[in-house]
Amino acid sequence: MTVLTFPRMARYHWLLWLTAFVLTGCNTTMYKSSGTRPSGQTVTTGTGTAQPQQVKPVDLQPLAKRTAKSVIKRSAAFDLGKKPTLYVDMLRNSTGRPQDTAKITSVLHKELARSGRFQLIPLEKNAAYQQSLDYQQSEGSMNPSTAVQLGKQTGADLILYGNVSRIKKSNTYQLTTHLMELKSGELLFSDKQSVRK
Repeated sequence: MTVLTFPRMARYHWLLWLTAFVLTGCNTTMYKSSGTRPSGQTVTTGTGTAQPQQVKPVDLQPLAKRTAKSVIKRSAAFDLGKKPTLYVDMLRNSTGRPQDTAKITSVLHKELARSGRFQLIPLEKNAAYQQSLDYQQSEGSMNPSTAVQLGKQTGADLILYGNVSRIKKSNTYQLTTHLMELKSGELLFSDKQSVRK
């Protein structure tokens, strides 16, 4: 009977590799004694699997209220008739983070309705209009001919559309909106409001 023997150096080499393999599978991350995790970092559990830390949406309701006040004030400079019908489009999220744009749009819609300056199309109808009219909106602009078509379909005189963006370096959130006249497709004005979070 022949017994296989490893030279002494080969045994230690194999043992060294086995130890390195086992130790890399049990990776853990230590934090300061305060018990809080550094924000934006990946947390590694004892099993070695990385789990991204949950990023909570930032409350941008005050930003929506400021935007509504600005839209009301700036729209007064135009002869829009007694009480024009306004379609408030769902705001787009361009932050790269989770944001409840439906809630921000709702706050904007309520503030505009409260002013009495506009007759607003109910937000509940937005989904139906958006599904039946596949319009293209990119980089903060809307095709004027598509806007005219939307005006005919909804009965609206104006559309307010826009997006929420984030400037990473300064941790600033910006709400950019555009008010367009739907009969002609003319962009009346654009508005930018920002808040640092």
